[in-house]
Amino acid sequence: MKAIVVDCEISGERANLKEMENLLHTLDVDMDFVCSQKLDKPHTATYIGKGLLNELASYIMQNDVDIVVFNNDLSPLQIKNITEACGVDVFDRSMIILKIFEMRASSKEAKLQVEIAYLKYMASRLIEKDKNYEQVTSGGAGGVTNRGAGEKAIAIKRYLFRKRIKQKEEELEEIASRRIEKRNSSRKMYPRVAIVGYTNAGKSTLMNNFIRMTDTNKRVEVLEENRLFATLSTNTRLIKIDKHYPFLLTDTVGFISSLPTPLIKAFRSTLEEINDADLLIHVIDISDPNFIDQIKVTNETLREIGINEDIPMIFLLNKIDKISMTNVPFVDDKALLVSLKEEDYMDSILSLIDENISKFYVELSLFIPYENANVFFEIKNNEAIVEYEENDEGYKCVAKISYNNVSKYRDYLALLNNKSKISNKMN
Repeated sequence: MKAIVVDCEISGERANLKEMENLLHTLDVDMDFVCSQKLDKPHTATYIGKGLLNELASYIMQNDVDIVVFNNDLSPLQIKNITEACGVDVFDRSMIILKIFEMRASSKEAKLQVEIAYLKYMASRLIEKDKNYEQVTSGGAGGVTNRGAGEKAIAIKRYLFRKRIKQKEEELEEIASRRIEKRNSSRKMYPRVAIVGYTNAGKSTLMNNFIRMTDTNKRVEVLEENRLFATLSTNTRLIKIDKHYPFLLTDTVGFISSLPTPLIKAFRSTLEEINDADLLIHVIDISDPNFIDQIKVTNETLREIGINEDIPMIFLLNKIDKISMTNVPFVDDKALLVSLKEEDYMDSILSLIDENISKFYVELSLFIPYENANVFFEIKNNEAIVEYEENDEGYKCVAKISYNNVSKYRDYLALLNNKSKISNKMN
């Protein structure tokens, strides 16, 4: 499928054209031609000027073009008028993003979220195309007005949209409630870490690197693809790696500039999982020339969904294999330069995470008799054993234990100073 892209600069501001090209690539649409126009403000009826609109229509008649895409948001009237002039379907930026979300949604929750966003988008753009309906008319000497058939039809459409949206929101709330209940039960044991960032920055690659490092047999990886919004589902996995603190890792939907408001609202229940995190990992593609703007978009979106600004955040400056190392961004104790496609960087990432979640654990020396061997294996499976040795009577080990579980193992404290260590950490 081929598209003409209209890219307008309004009062000196212009959307990212490369980003639109990537959005269309995700939909398998080729950007055949780009036309631009500078405007002080959009034309009410057609967004662009009449001259450019005529040029568009002429180009479409002479070339094999399937759709017109605006790198801006259009009103229903503008879409209607441009469609009539050009004779092909017209899409604005928000609709392109909605179509990608619709294509990518796989879980029931994600499909509901996209459907709600789409319904809200359409409801806000209701337009009656039939010009032959009866308009509002005056009635009688008293000037009483009656609703025309066309107005009634619009009112009915709006009512049906509201009813459908309410129904879908109730379904979504039920799913979200079950997920929150499950999340709260798992929270008793492990700190939570959430991955955030611009779409296609490398979040799913990071998630899969962690999954491959775990010692579980359930190595079901998340979709990893060089396209925008490769995955919409929020995935949470227990990451337990020898000698490191265990944690629950959540991968979230990527952000993008001018993400349609209906999508942000629809995905709010999912994105709010970020607010329950104890640590955020902000993945940044520093090979992208616009990475500074992408950082701003991520921070603005986090603020928009009400994420607590007190949650600690670390930064992974990804894709250093694609840039010159003589011109790298500033790196401090909260940031690492990495290439997530190379697993050699994972040890440094784990160490940085350990520094930030260590407050949820205490390192204890334990002695567990063989008759209580099940306790040793419980710690091995659920906590982090740093080192251990066996003697004639049982297991002597050093383990990193979550504060929530310390009371379970008090009977196995091997050294007296463990108790003061626990007390000091808690105070």
